[in-house]
Amino acid sequence: MSELRLDCLGSGHAFSHGRYWSGYLLAGRILLDCPPQTLPHLYRLGVPTHDLDLVLLSHQHSDHIGGMDLLLLEAMHGHHLPPLGERREARARPLAVAGPPGIHDRLREIIGDSDRLPDRDDPSIVWLESEGGSSFEWAGALVECVEMDHAADIPALGFRVQLDGRTVAYTGDTRLCPAVERLAEGADLLIAECGGDAEHGHMSWDDIRALRETLPASTRILVTHYAEPADRAALEAIDGLELAEDFAVYEV
Repeated sequence: MSELRLDCLGSGHAFSHGRYWSGYLLAGRILLDCPPQTLPHLYRLGVPTHDLDLVLLSHQHSDHIGGMDLLLLEAMHGHHLPPLGERREARARPLAVAGPPGIHDRLREIIGDSDRLPDRDDPSIVWLESEGGSSFEWAGALVECVEMDHAADIPALGFRVQLDGRTVAYTGDTRLCPAVERLAEGADLLIAECGGDAEHGHMSWDDIRALRETLPASTRILVTHYAEPADRAALEAIDGLELAEDFAVYEV
């Protein structure tokens, strides 16, 4: 069984000093969130948006969807860098964008009237607005959507992506709650956020430690969406726990 490549496009939360906003590229074609730096970081990897099949957006906060404007401009209109100004053929297959209900309307608010955001009926893009407890298949990936506990005023999803015999779970933003364990069940890798504390809709380092003790050793935990901890060495010494780094490459 071949391993899946996971590229870290950013490992920090909205106000992490010196870290890019949290986001990932799985198997070179599935985005886990689309933070503001997504497009230039895809350029850095040499991955054209033409290769993308699916974008999974966990919720509508700007540090998770702020890169969609330019990503869609590039993906839909065929701009391709480098070299500057080169154009390529239109996409041969539609790009799917999945997220909680209302994600298209939220992107319309951010992008405005520009045609960078295609209408819902544009055949070049498929919108998969999903409730927690639902699932769908796209481009060989089975995606399960799990409702998370982040903010009272907006829906938030975690995703389980089954691809090529592997399962990668991604929390998005959430407090520690039973849904996190349901999301991680049987996963090879759990990408878990650590944005602060429950009061602000996030997990803390104590929550991450408790989660590591609860989950089986077979499930690796990759911590993301974090500010630099005071006890990094102690955290890195915990078996099965890794702290994500910008531009790092992981194998699942």
